[in-house]
Amino acid sequence: MNGFGNDNALSPCEVILNPTDSKYDESIRQFQGCPTIAITKGGRIFAGWYSGGTTEPDIENYNLLTYSDDDCKSFTKPILVIPSSIERMVHALDIQLWTAPNGALWIFWGQNNAFPEKPEYKETLKMTQTQPSVCRNGWRFPDMRHTLWAIICEDPDAKELTFTKPRMLCTGFLRCKPTVLSTGRWIFFPYDQLNNKYAYALSDDEGKTITRYYATEKISTPFDEAMAYEKNDGSVRMFARTGNAGEIAQIISHDQGATWTNAVLTGIASPNTRFYLNRTPSGKVLLVNNDDAKTRKNMTVYLSEDDGATWKYKKCIDTRIATSYPDVDFYNGKIYLIYDRERVGEKEILLAKFTEADIKNPEAEIEIKIISRP
Repeated sequence: MNGFGNDNALSPCEVILNPTDSKYDESIRQFQGCPTIAITKGGRIFAGWYSGGTTEPDIENYNLLTYSDDDCKSFTKPILVIPSSIERMVHALDIQLWTAPNGALWIFWGQNNAFPEKPEYKETLKMTQTQPSVCRNGWRFPDMRHTLWAIICEDPDAKELTFTKPRMLCTGFLRCKPTVLSTGRWIFFPYDQLNNKYAYALSDDEGKTITRYYATEKISTPFDEAMAYEKNDGSVRMFARTGNAGEIAQIISHDQGATWTNAVLTGIASPNTRFYLNRTPSGKVLLVNNDDAKTRKNMTVYLSEDDGATWKYKKCIDTRIATSYPDVDFYNGKIYLIYDRERVGEKEILLAKFTEADIKNPEAEIEIKIISRP
């Protein structure tokens, strides 16, 4: 049983299409956050996030998927949910969307074992207690191994959407989009909370097989969410979340992910939270980050025209606190940014739409749209 009390997280949680149960209604949600976005070749905009229960983690948590066919003027009710299972004691969390180069929509999510905090589970909890765990509403979440799952929609612009069966890709916790190199190699960053080195995974067959590896030692953090881009010289520059350092960390590979440099701080302020990093379709480098060393505030977009050496253009689009977890996709010259605010307060899922010219123009105003608020 691999030391985790049970292996239920090694089997997928249920994927429910077109859910009708009222427990998924927006109006009753007490928590929601960690949003993600992916845009199809036909312009359909998918959004997903994490909800259910009263907080995170919670055995009532579920992942949801919705979409817009009118450029974000409106979104559907959830067309798909992946709920945690009380019966199987499996927690489902943190949906992540990605449109692959062939146009297929990938839906990733994580799973881990959870246990009721009851006398009969005392020994199981001792066995699985690898590090301090939280207790929420009578449940404990000690399994920091996590398993990474995916389903794929080959034609996400279709009227009737169909998805592959769930497939476990590897252990680990993926919370950012993969990177596709010019060689065709895919790099994923499913991090490992049980290891002091950065974890990553490679695929040279468009995700049919995925092999996990470890890079160099982390700069201390409980959640080393990472993203990367390929530089003009062919090297891969990975940014990673840090704990109390107050900055983003980086490591670099000069051989497409076979080996990596030691981690260093970038000098870019960040308050122990997720960011977004990628190339834009025009080839510039885009970073979205909370521009503060300690507090999740000042949601800011940075644009580099020199391969990430400097960030000449920088625009703060939201100064409020408790904004976090940006995710981005691109379509028809526009940048679509999704993020959350006050996961158990206002419970807002927010979306901003802008262009590179807007980032460069100090006078340009960027509208922020609420796409979900119970």
